[in-house]
Amino acid sequence: MKKSTIVKGSMAALLAVLLALPLFSAKLGGKEMVANGSGVRTKLGMKLYNATLFVPQEMKGGAEADILNADQPMSIYINITSGMITKEKFVDAVSEGFDKAAGAGYGADKQAYINLFNNVTIQSGDNFNNYYIPGQGLTVTHNNKALGTIKGVQIKKGFFAIFIGPKPVQDSLKKGMLGK
Repeated sequence: MKKSTIVKGSMAALLAVLLALPLFSAKLGGKEMVANGSGVRTKLGMKLYNATLFVPQEMKGGAEADILNADQPMSIYINITSGMITKEKFVDAVSEGFDKAAGAGYGADKQAYINLFNNVTIQSGDNFNNYYIPGQGLTVTHNNKALGTIKGVQIKKGFFAIFIGPKPVQDSLKKGMLGK
């Protein structure tokens, strides 16, 4: 094989990889957000969803408690990967997660969050963004459509504790989202 063929093939492969990389860059609450880490929620060996934690650059790699307690803009992005997830299963899991978070000291108005899903149908491929902006609250979107905003930092703390708190929904998911 000629050297020029190898170089051309390598350049094409490099270009394909670069084009496939996500170019996420966004500001939230006036701060540049960066991906802190991602994880996969599994149950009985099945992949249910991917979740990514976005934080301000200065918080990247921060400790769980620092991220949970910070009154800083941040986001948890969830991509549903399983057709087994229904609205009812999702709401039940979120309710259970809020209860576990409350038991760890991160109580919040779970019903206000659950009520946002009254008119939602969930299927594989759906995306949820749960972003917090100080002074505004936690806004939830479903496939880029706003479901609503819940005011206050306590709902952010309670929701984020479901994933990265002392009693997370899944330890490996927490580790991934914390970048560990």
